[in-house]
Amino acid sequence: MLNQALRRQLPHGLADLFGEQAAARARVEALLGETYTQWGYDRIIPPTFGYYTSLVTGASNDLQQEMYRLFDRDGELLALRPDMTVPTARVVGTRLYDQPLPMRFFYVGNVFRYETPQAGRRREFSQAGIELVGADTPEADAEVIALACSSLRTLGIERFRINLGQVAYLKAVLADVGVENGELTDLETAIGRKNDVEIGRVVANLDLDAQVAAVVRALPHLYGGEDVLQEAVRLAPNVAAREAIARLQRIYDLLRVQGMAEHILIDLGEVRSMAYYTGITFQGYAEGLGFSVCRGGRYDNLLSSFGSDLPAVGFAMGLERAMLISQPEGDLTPDVLLPANGDPTCHEMARRLRARGLRVEVDVCGRQDERFTAYARERGAGRIVWPQGEGYVLQCGEERRTLSAEALLEEAATWAS
Repeated sequence: MLNQALRRQLPHGLADLFGEQAAARARVEALLGETYTQWGYDRIIPPTFGYYTSLVTGASNDLQQEMYRLFDRDGELLALRPDMTVPTARVVGTRLYDQPLPMRFFYVGNVFRYETPQAGRRREFSQAGIELVGADTPEADAEVIALACSSLRTLGIERFRINLGQVAYLKAVLADVGVENGELTDLETAIGRKNDVEIGRVVANLDLDAQVAAVVRALPHLYGGEDVLQEAVRLAPNVAAREAIARLQRIYDLLRVQGMAEHILIDLGEVRSMAYYTGITFQGYAEGLGFSVCRGGRYDNLLSSFGSDLPAVGFAMGLERAMLISQPEGDLTPDVLLPANGDPTCHEMARRLRARGLRVEVDVCGRQDERFTAYARERGAGRIVWPQGEGYVLQCGEERRTLSAEALLEEAATWAS
């Protein structure tokens, strides 16, 4: 009995999409794909699973624990992809390393993580995003941030902010301290929580000198507008830290030119995943949601794991999260509905109407007269067409007209616009 019950259910954290939900998802994916293409990005479609040792590259301890792992029949350890960045890096590093730089890729696909399901996030969820490979410039960083903003606008999300950090600043501050990985994780966590007491405890354990300790304690409060950058320069203990802020200033200036600065909040306390990111890091928040809808940054060391030492920057958006506040309509209603009734002229007319870009449905259940028109109304068809004599009857609302085949097709050319 238990197996039969499970047969009708899904594992926890999964969902079926159909009807309007599936149409809305398809619409979101199409809108983002069009946007990325307009910016010069080419689509990449990596496999859903691969070798665990490949997909775990650069993953944090938490992400490693969330990965779905399995063995194939040869005893090789595989995993479902937990994100799209690492598979893209593998393709570039092993197959495209000799291509002209920079390379621009976008993706839309499902990823898998065994984590606690929550609003807008299941154990199988969709990511859309980009990777810009082979350019280590402020212009490349600014392009990726601007495209993240453009992606949100494409989905009709106008009230959002991008929290923009620079992990290179803290790395420069700590360059001469010799912080171990575990200690760095503790420091990241404390700064990310903006918990002054916890930060003070970590700083004391690390026995930092006074100037470095002052910068670390200040990081959670270096949050706001452009004046934050001036304060960061004042606190900087070395040239590398000042250069990191100078680069961030350049990125901010480029975003201002592109009309994006109004959405940017400088947040030098945004230092999570320091072991992964090497420069800028950012998270996008939409009004009405308490969690990020997109995140990204610069990760210049990842591709070297695949044999190609190329700089890279990118971002990914969680589609389910974005659709909590923006759900473009996916129209399921046919533009035209025709009967079949064994009449080949109906199928020929349906073919010619579809060639004009219309969504055309043919009733294959043999309904006639009032049953057919009642079904067409139930389906919400914009127009009903059926053959009569040498021509066709076109019904739109309560209006009926008889047209020749050519006249009907000529008029139909205006329906898709």
